[in-house]
Amino acid sequence: MGEAHAAGGAPVLDLATAPGARPFIHQLLIRIAAAVRAQRATLSRLDGEWVVIEGSFDEAGEPASLGQRWAITSPAFRRMLATGEPTVATYDLASLPPEFAQQLAGVRHTVTVPLALEGEVFGTIAVSRRGDHPFQEVDLRILRDLSGVAVLALRNATLLARAEIAADELRSSEERFRLLVEGVKDYAIFMLDETGRVTTWNQGAERIKGYRAREIIGRSFAAFYPPEAVAAGRPAYGLSVAEREGRFEEEGWRIRKDGSRFWASVLITALRDEGGRLRGFAKVTRDITERKRMQDRTAILERMKSEFLNLASHELRTPVSLMLGYLSLFEEGDLGELNAGGRRAVEVLRRQARELNTLVEQMLEAARMQEGNLALHREEVDLRQAAIAAADWIRGAAGPDHQLILLAPEQPLVVSADRRRLTTILHGLLDNAVKYSPQGGEVICEVSSSDGRAQVKIQDHGLGMEPVQLDQLFRPFGRIVTEHTADIDGAGLGLYLARELARLHEGEIAVESNAGEGSTFTLSLPLVPRGATVGADRAGQTG
Repeated sequence: MGEAHAAGGAPVLDLATAPGARPFIHQLLIRIAAAVRAQRATLSRLDGEWVVIEGSFDEAGEPASLGQRWAITSPAFRRMLATGEPTVATYDLASLPPEFAQQLAGVRHTVTVPLALEGEVFGTIAVSRRGDHPFQEVDLRILRDLSGVAVLALRNATLLARAEIAADELRSSEERFRLLVEGVKDYAIFMLDETGRVTTWNQGAERIKGYRAREIIGRSFAAFYPPEAVAAGRPAYGLSVAEREGRFEEEGWRIRKDGSRFWASVLITALRDEGGRLRGFAKVTRDITERKRMQDRTAILERMKSEFLNLASHELRTPVSLMLGYLSLFEEGDLGELNAGGRRAVEVLRRQARELNTLVEQMLEAARMQEGNLALHREEVDLRQAAIAAADWIRGAAGPDHQLILLAPEQPLVVSADRRRLTTILHGLLDNAVKYSPQGGEVICEVSSSDGRAQVKIQDHGLGMEPVQLDQLFRPFGRIVTEHTADIDGAGLGLYLARELARLHEGEIAVESNAGEGSTFTLSLPLVPRGATVGADRAGQTG
């Protein structure tokens, strides 16, 4: 078994090849990741001017390769080694080169903590999160405390591989870990035996659940579940999933000692020895009742908004229809002849009434969408012809300074679609391109196909927007109001409906934009395979 030497001359075992060391480090990394709600944890050692990965855990099942090494070239990494202070990094995956983004494996936030022994840094431990949840100060405090445990664990694993581990060092490591866990107050962190009985208890558990250690140790953790959850077998189910899959995570109601309920985020991790035998479970619980209340309030507001859409659109539909009817009577002379001024006024009124009617139809469609009552009546539609018809329609709404360019292939591009809803999508995209190009210019509508999908790309050279604003476009009433767009008509429903309708057709709408450079929207729909049949389906169901 080979050895390397650290800068100070102390021998460091190559743990990547040491028998018995991998399970030990892996279990430690699982505990550390669980302690700070990280999805990835990696333990590395220093080998001169190189960093070598000695252990890695990833809940997605793709940890870093053991034994992988890279040269220390980063100034930030050298500064961390010199100061002994952790480094915190946040990555914008969209802005990174593809090869670097692939190496990060989806990681957004990382904390790296140097591991020092007797004043000498000889390793690091890094924890990472994939979601947009930055590490907080409490996480850094936990990691600082755990770094001492990790340092001892790394040394103890080396000694274990050499058959020279000392019992007092192991007890010291366990004691420090116990003190760390007991000191955490924002999380209930405790251990269960194989049957689900509580074996340890920390201050966070006492604060959240109300039990003192002497009151709960030895009792089943089912005491924390509401009666209906116990009757349904939820405690046993959580342990069985954790034993089978390594972890179990859920949110749900839990019971305090005084009988009050709180909404909890729960993580149960199975703990196994080096032989793979189940030794118990680690359980982490957090009280997220306030977040649950906010989510419930948001859901109520969304429901109220949906009800408003439904009510308002139905109440407006009749008067708008009457307005259009009377305007037709005026135009046809049934209510008397109009002079030139009257005819111009009727033309303006009809245009405004049609826009109001479009808004009413959008509100009705949005209400149906949110209630799941939107039925699609599919048929085979030539997307090329649909785009040509939509382009002819938008020419009537475009100003004299707009130039619409249509590029379409000669052969049909057949998709399975609700013809009326497909028209709504195309009208919405073209109308958006014209409205947000107030100075005119080219609007290019290009129809094409590739990889079994048909596309309609609509490009304008108008106002554009910042990339960070793009997600807002497809929310209900998600208009982006600036000094340049405040006077542009629209309620913010057109693009929302366009994307949702596209998704009901197994399609998608992508957008690219930069402020002052215009925008490009691309509708993508699956082409109909030869011999396939189409029919009606309902929103939320597969057709």
